Amino acid sequence: MVLAAFLIMLTACGDKQANKTQNTDSQKNAIIEEKTEAKAAEGVDAEEDMTEEGDVSLSPGQIAAIRRVWESKPLTGVAADGMADIERFAYAFCKEYSDYEANKAICDYLESPTKYNEENTRFRVESQKKSGYISCMAELQVSWDTEGCYWKRNNGHSLVAFWMEQGHENNPEYADQMLVFYDYDPATDTMTPEPALSKMVNDAMTHYDGGYTVRLPKQGKDIDLTGHKINYEEDNCDNTYYILRWNGNDFNLERTEE
Repeated sequence: MVLAAFLIMLTACGDKQANKTQNTDSQKNAIIEEKTEAKAAEGVDAEEDMTEEGDVSLSPGQIAAIRRVWESKPLTGVAADGMADIERFAYAFCKEYSDYEANKAICDYLESPTKYNEENTRFRVESQKKSGYISCMAELQVSWDTEGCYWKRNNGHSLVAFWMEQGHENNPEYADQMLVFYDYDPATDTMTPEPALSKMVNDAMTHYDGGYTVRLPKQGKDIDLTGHKINYEEDNCDNTYYILRWNGNDFNLERTEE
């Protein structure tokens, strides 16, 4: 119910949805109409069989499936030619959990960057290897996104984070979000889950009935964290802003004014 309420309030909570709305075009509508007619000819109720995004396979529960297993599944064989960077970390994670559409898009991109076609996939992938950042965002009227980032720890390991966010303005049951952390040991070439860091964030956000938003850093080392509390009287959300400030090993949670 909390996630459903969050979707209802999503437009008021931030501008991300507004930015994505402009990506809806006549080509998408034509695809939807074509598939609707095809389903009708087959005697199938198109509204029950597909989302409004047409040929993109979006379904609820993809993040929930990851949540059930990720803590017990280290990721091995990460490096290529003895080197590990954000693209290698992202490929290891997204390949393991490729049932989530944004993760699958990242895998497709990393396997063949020059052949990757955003218009066909409707997912925009951005990789900034020097900054240690990667993202994939749906070019649709939905949140179906993944961000990844990593930090060098004082002990020679790396801390790797992934933020996944999904939602659909017409289908509140699609809404979900998840922040995961891994410790990467170059000696064993293994990403080991660090659920304690995820729990720290989840515990801090438990009283925000509108959910929370994470933004991993493209530049710098700190993570932006926003808690959304539903304001039922004004039909919007009140936002509270935090920073996860990097300390050389993990993060200190600090509340900020904005």
